[in-house]
Amino acid sequence: MKDRTLFNIIIPLGLAFLLVSLLMLSSFTLHNLISNPLCLSEPLLLAMIIVLFVTIPVLLILTKNVFLLTKQQKTLEIQDFYIEHLSELVRAIRVQRHDFVNHMQVVHALMKTGRFDRAIEYIADLSHDIQITGEMLRVDMPELSALLLAKTDLARKKDILFKITVESDLKGLEIKPLELIMVVANLLDNAFEAVETLPEENRIVVLKITETAEYYCLQVKNPGYIPEEIKMRIFEMGYSTKEGKERGTGLAAVKAVVEKNGGKITLQCSRDQGVTFTVRLPKPSNS
Repeated sequence: MKDRTLFNIIIPLGLAFLLVSLLMLSSFTLHNLISNPLCLSEPLLLAMIIVLFVTIPVLLILTKNVFLLTKQQKTLEIQDFYIEHLSELVRAIRVQRHDFVNHMQVVHALMKTGRFDRAIEYIADLSHDIQITGEMLRVDMPELSALLLAKTDLARKKDILFKITVESDLKGLEIKPLELIMVVANLLDNAFEAVETLPEENRIVVLKITETAEYYCLQVKNPGYIPEEIKMRIFEMGYSTKEGKERGTGLAAVKAVVEKNGGKITLQCSRDQGVTFTVRLPKPSNS
């Protein structure tokens, strides 16, 4: 990713430098020609003029193509991001459909055999899952609801208890859905990764969506502890305590997106309370 970014920066700058150099050379040549018309032969002068008028349009076209390629590359990255989470959503829906059929068969069998008390208990347990799904649907952003459904399925696969509390529908939140998805997805993925090696009773991740008079707040909490020396650098680009070429970009990107939208992200950590990331995004001034 770093090489790609470097390429996208160096190529336009190089083309711009060549273009400026050619313009300066042509200006100098024309100045000398006006001062001393006999200093250059006609064939050489003609060749220089042809080269000049051919090179400049070619450079402009190349520069335009580089910018178009960069834009297309960004579009592909966005599409890959959506496809990844849409695939998770499709898998989650398939699992829920399969589970629903199994649940109905169990309830039917319990009622058929006259074990109505057990059937009621079973339905009560099911209502908890339905309540969680209802919490997701309260959010006034279908993309975020889809992400939370997919992450709920992922948490279930990892034996993680994923709790969602929605006290705000985020209606009026002025941020692009893709950017909000990137923020929430990175925070949840980090939290899941932090707890998946813990004992099963400690694998708990809590997402809380609230609002105040001035901010919309998203809070992700999980057991664990981050040492002070890591906490001071955790939002730095490229810094990571884990191995891997693509490490060290998630939280830095989250911080950049949050601040770009006028918000702020904070980290609170203690051995007793665990790790809590809080994102605050400002409400519109007219709300």
